[in-house]
Amino acid sequence: MVTIFEDKWVEKNDTENRMRFPNNANIVDLPFTCSNNGQSGMLPVLDEKGFQWTLTCRNQNGTIYFTDGWKEFRKEKRIRVGHRVTLYKDDYSFGSGAQYKIIVMEN
Repeated sequence: MVTIFEDKWVEKNDTENRMRFPNNANIVDLPFTCSNNGQSGMLPVLDEKGFQWTLTCRNQNGTIYFTDGWKEFRKEKRIRVGHRVTLYKDDYSFGSGAQYKIIVMEN
């Protein structure tokens, strides 16, 4: 089963600092450390090629941010304003259990 956490268009601040997800993002599908206010934790994600990235996610009053690791991911994927980022959980990815995945698409 695939559960979409967020599907968002990249904004200017996302390309200059950290990636911000809106308050209505489905935070209950994130690991415990990312879904509790004031907490941060490591979130391993796989990109579209199966490469693993470790992003730090932080919850500030219901808004989730990717902080550490985002800058490197953004540069490697050449993410620009207007690109679309989809973060989702795949519960049955090749029999390896739940995995978080991230896909970047150009506009």
